[in-house]
Amino acid sequence: MNKSLRATYRLQFHKDYTLYDAVQLVPYLENLGISHIYASPLLAAVPSSMHGYDTISWDYIDPEKGGEAGLQALVDELHAHNMGLILDIVPNHMSTHHLNVWWQDVLKYGSSSKYAAFFDIDWDVSQVDEAHHIILPFLEKPLSDIIKEKKIRFSYMDEERSFVFVYEDKIFPVALESMKWVEGFAEYKNEESLTSVSRKHLIDFFSSETSEGRQNLSMLLQKQHYRLVWWRNAGDLVNWRRFFDVTSLIALRMEQSYVFTHTHAYLFDLYQRGLIDGFRIDHIDGLLQPDEYCQNLRKKLEQLKQKRPESLRNDPIIFVEKILANKESLPKKWQVSGTTGYDFLEQISLLLHSPKGEKKLDFIWEQCGSFPYKKVQDLARNEKLNSSFYKMFHDLISSFVKFFSLEQNITTHSIETALRTILLSFPIYRIYFSGNTISKQSLPYLRKACNEARKELPSYHLPLLNKIEQILSQTIYQTLNRKAPENLFVNLTAPLAAKAGEDTAFYRYARLLSRNEVGTDPALFSKNIEAFHQANMSRFTSYPEALLCTATHDHKRGEDGRARLMVLSEPEVKWPETVMRWFAENPSVSKAEQIFIYQTLIAAWPLNNEDFSNFSQRLQSYLTKALREAGLCTSWDNPDLVYEKTCQNFMVQLLYTSFVKDLATFINNISSAAAINSLTQVILRYTVPGVPDLYQGREEWDFSLVDPDNRRSVNYLKLQKSLGREENLSVLATSWRDGRIKQEIIRKLLILRKKYPQLFINGLYKEVLVEGDLSDHVVVFQRVTKDIKIIVITSRFNFSLKINESLQSCHEGWKKTKIFLHDDWKSAEWKSVLWNKSCTNKDFDNLGYFYGALPFDVLIAHDVT
Repeated sequence: MNKSLRATYRLQFHKDYTLYDAVQLVPYLENLGISHIYASPLLAAVPSSMHGYDTISWDYIDPEKGGEAGLQALVDELHAHNMGLILDIVPNHMSTHHLNVWWQDVLKYGSSSKYAAFFDIDWDVSQVDEAHHIILPFLEKPLSDIIKEKKIRFSYMDEERSFVFVYEDKIFPVALESMKWVEGFAEYKNEESLTSVSRKHLIDFFSSETSEGRQNLSMLLQKQHYRLVWWRNAGDLVNWRRFFDVTSLIALRMEQSYVFTHTHAYLFDLYQRGLIDGFRIDHIDGLLQPDEYCQNLRKKLEQLKQKRPESLRNDPIIFVEKILANKESLPKKWQVSGTTGYDFLEQISLLLHSPKGEKKLDFIWEQCGSFPYKKVQDLARNEKLNSSFYKMFHDLISSFVKFFSLEQNITTHSIETALRTILLSFPIYRIYFSGNTISKQSLPYLRKACNEARKELPSYHLPLLNKIEQILSQTIYQTLNRKAPENLFVNLTAPLAAKAGEDTAFYRYARLLSRNEVGTDPALFSKNIEAFHQANMSRFTSYPEALLCTATHDHKRGEDGRARLMVLSEPEVKWPETVMRWFAENPSVSKAEQIFIYQTLIAAWPLNNEDFSNFSQRLQSYLTKALREAGLCTSWDNPDLVYEKTCQNFMVQLLYTSFVKDLATFINNISSAAAINSLTQVILRYTVPGVPDLYQGREEWDFSLVDPDNRRSVNYLKLQKSLGREENLSVLATSWRDGRIKQEIIRKLLILRKKYPQLFINGLYKEVLVEGDLSDHVVVFQRVTKDIKIIVITSRFNFSLKINESLQSCHEGWKKTKIFLHDDWKSAEWKSVLWNKSCTNKDFDNLGYFYGALPFDVLIAHDVT
């Protein structure tokens, strides 16, 4: 356990916000109470990359972000304030950009390249022509058209001293041996031995400006170790594993020990020198063997720990980006600190949605002519199997054919039908293996999917389904064989779940958009308070250092926008009645499109007038992305600009008609309750077991939309000026719309975590019983050590608690609600961390002091015996 880890602050680094910029931020973060900056990827990435997940080299820090000198400057400042740094890394894939020298070497030398085995390439398959060619689906048209239109040319690059093909902004290397057929060039051993005259002759020989040159150019292209093809054929032809369906990112074979060693050498050097304190592992489910990867990473960091500066020898930190399904848990044998916190985001979301509103919301969604989420997801998965993942799916099918003899009369089509049905019902991102069999943790999920398939398919498929389940339950081949059926299966299920779910179905299914978030299951609507307590106790037992997040660089909507939409689940809000009226008033687009747009407006609606300056433009950009991701009437591949404009016009016109007054009145009516939802999320995130993560700038209200909107620059000068300026929350509550109350609550709770670290590292988590009129509204628990105890009291379903403009609850039910503390410390005197008041155990017999007050508190008591 890392005793210095208290709270993280996620920063997005890029050319416009560098490591040197962050140096200036460190004193503010220390005053806020942060212990570690949690940095986006810093290794060299594609020029002008705004996210860093497109790595081009593992050997140096990106110069655009400040380089190693910038990292050193930031870390020096962090250490001067007793803080540290956690680095986001991307072991699953690299960019296919021409600045990735490993990839260029593979393209130039093919399977004989020293980096050929670094990438997940199927060297035995090519549906274009003979084997051993890498399919590159980067062309806007078929290659013959590209050559005819002179859009690709043969050139010589002086800096690299090599011949290349140049197409738009892409550069592809030319193998020297591919030019041996040109008269007079057979004797040359390398490009450097060519004279300038010879180089010019070659350039003229392959010139795209002449008919003969284009013929020669076409012949030369056919002699490379790769084949350039039309991008629309990517899903059908690509013979290397991508990150999801992103053709600009190629998967690494990190399961190979030499790949792990080579890629991580520089990172380990940074760790040993004390420049970084741990890692966040992006897309852990993309790795063939995530367990071994994490174990090897932990082992190496533990070895290096003793070589670090003496003051920095805390336990290494390892977080994994892992999407956990309902009731799924992170395998303990991975030896990691925990997940990045999507599971907590799901737990708190389910807690804050009222189950009483679900049926009416279902009815409204049915009125939109749409399906339940499972059906929406199944349709999206089916589409992806027929398009983006067609090649991966058919490779998987082919891997099963060999297990059946001709006499069994099992056809390829029947195998496809069985596998498709299993994949549509598969409930988690992927399965894991332990030795030669599926892990005990994964087996129930595989059985569930196979049982669902047995219900769907005719009985004559049962023997086939039984055989498929048997094959997937054990490792038939050596575990590193990329063509083993179980390996092809796990390589498909994770990207299928992500692309069909959060990147497609989440934009089609709009029952209530606050339930459509990365890490959530929109098919679920709510859970009771007991389930939330159980999740916290489980985390305390298994992963007490796991990150807790409610906002990330990948979120679909800002945490406070979701908190506002949560209020719509309360029947008292009368959202179904309101939206039905709006349907009748605004019939120009479909009801499904309308309800998506209305919720988008509600979630993103600014609290202050100055934030409306570019609101319309932000909305239009977002809606274009949302419609294309949904892929129903328009898409990235086939955009329908007329349809998109119709939807955009509908949304924008809403802002300039009388409707906007109705909308603003509705939003204003729920905003106070939404603010309490937001502050409840904050208080719980900073007090339950785990390590709170704060995404950049989210110490003030966050009504952002999906990226790039959620990655906009932050006004840190404003945040620095407001920090600690007013400590009285009652005063801040009267002007809560400026966001300072959120920042101040975070500061107060981080001061508490800093002052009593053992309380949050080792303090037991105890559920506290609530009885009375508001028992279903009040969430209470204790964190307990031998001599310190806190009580956390928060509320949910806040609209019905009659929250006024000053965020005070005016519900009489507080006077008829009580909490039952545990028998120990019954004589304790409690002091509020948030408010300037004290109380005793007797005050908990009646929570009437919350009447006319903000409905939350954190109280602390010390053992005086």
